[in-house]
Amino acid sequence: MSSPIEPEPTLRVALLRGINLGPNRTLPMAGLREVASSLGWTDVATHLQSGNLIFASPAGDREAARLLGEAVQDRFGIGVDVVIRGGAHLRALIEGHPFADGDPARVVIACSDRLVGELAVRRLTALATGRERVALASSGTDIYAAFPDGQAASKLAAGLTAALRPATGTVRNLRTMTRIAELLDA
Repeated sequence: MSSPIEPEPTLRVALLRGINLGPNRTLPMAGLREVASSLGWTDVATHLQSGNLIFASPAGDREAARLLGEAVQDRFGIGVDVVIRGGAHLRALIEGHPFADGDPARVVIACSDRLVGELAVRRLTALATGRERVALASSGTDIYAAFPDGQAASKLAAGLTAALRPATGTVRNLRTMTRIAELLDA
């Protein structure tokens, strides 16, 4: 009998939603790296303090997201939503960005854990005001948004992840996503 062939671990990023946004949601990046390593993941690194974990694992995306979410809950008592993206997916998102001419700090990509429904797209479009723009990525799981006047007073920015429901999502600006893609390529 031959043994099953284990899939090669692939380098990906886990995007954690809503951490380090207040005193009750603090997750040190060193601790996040330790959690990932305890799962047997390799090539573990973090980028910034906002929950961008680079890792390699033979686990599929959904399984990796579940494992990491459970491990963070067990270790830190923080429930987090986790969305996984591979390098090719991330590069395609960046290259296909319809608002890439905007300020990379004011253009975002919202990544969700499943296909974004038409109702969610209508909700997002209704939230956009002024010069704000929204578009669904060809992947069907990601949303582009541009905030030329900033996000501080934006109804779209405040409601973006909630409007994706029942999908779970997390948002990063184009500058951060570009840097993560570079790290995955390194």
